[in-house]
Parts: sequence; structure tokens; C-alpha cells
Amino acid sequence: MFNRAVVVCPSCLQHFNESADLCERCGFDAYRVIQQFPYTAPVLERIMDNTGVVDDRLRADLNSAVDKLLRRFPQIGFYFCFVEMDDPVSMAEFGFWMMNACRLQEGQVENDRAWSLLLLIDTQRGLVSLTPGYAIEAFVEDSGWEQALRQISEDLAAGNYRQALLEYMSSAEALLRQSASDVSKKVNQ
Repeated sequence: MFNRAVVVCPSCLQHFNESADLCERCGFDAYRVIQQFPYTAPVLERIMDNTGVVDDRLRADLNSAVDKLLRRFPQIGFYFCFVEMDDPVSMAEFGFWMMNACRLQEGQVENDRAWSLLLLIDTQRGLVSLTPGYAIEAFVEDSGWEQALRQISEDLAAGNYRQALLEYMSSAEALLRQSASDVSKKVNQ
């Protein structure tokens, strides 16, 4: 009933209708990512802050916003990772690596990862990237989420992470509600 979302290359962001081992446009392959990021993958936690920008207030407000949204969409995991990367590291490729390499929390299963949304914030370069898990990807319409990221980019660049992330959560709620409505309409046809 539902078509799998188009496959998006994590490197060049080219859209394809079928998955392939290599991106036909840029030659990206998942095995290269493993070599590109030879780090020990962290545990996939709700807030991963390698930069020290998350204070107690931001952590509490973000947890509250996520918990509120989880009452409506309990199957979705929201993850936020703050990093400082150097050029020319691609945030989309790093997100792909994290989504596939991160260890799960105790009690989590692979299906939890598949229903996850990982927001990467590079505090050094002022970049942001969203990586959806494989299951939720079919319900994430790119343009709406891209717009949501554009709306928070100015606050992120200014270091106003609390404002940006609470606005992101508000946009995420609206986008997920719209997607749920679209799915409901399709199911009821």
C-alpha cells in the first residue's frame, strides 16, 4: 500500500527509485563510510553532546518536548547529536554512518533505530543534517523537513540551540501529524 521512499545518496543527495551498492552519480558506497569514520560508534542516546553546548535547561526542555511528541507518536525515536567537525566532512555521510553504526541502548532493538530521526548539529561549522531511519523514511517528505531545518538555521548559527530545537520539535510535530493524516486517508480509500 505504501511505496518505499526514494533512496537518497548520503553523499550527493541524488534521489533514486531503487537501492544500489554504489551511487551512480558520485560513486558513494556504504563501505567507504566505514573507512571514512573509523571511530568507535557511541550509544544512540536522545542527546549526544560532544561539544558541551547542552546545559541543564536545554536538556530538560528538549526532553519535555520529545516526551510530549512521543505521546502522539510512540514508535518514533528522536535523537540529537552535537559535534564539531572539520571540512570537508559531509554531515549527511556522518549521519548515515551514525544511524548505521551507533550501538543501541540496553533494551532497544533494530526496529527502534529504523523508526528514528537523528538531527546532527555541527556547532563549529554551523551545519545541520537530518537522517531518518529506514522505516520512518517512507513517511518523511523531504521538502517539509528541509524547510524546517532552514527555519532553525539562523538560531543554530547564532548559538541559540534551545530556541532552534524547540522550533524543530514544533515543526516535527506538524510534519508528522500531516504524514499521519496522509496515511490515514490512503488507508481509508
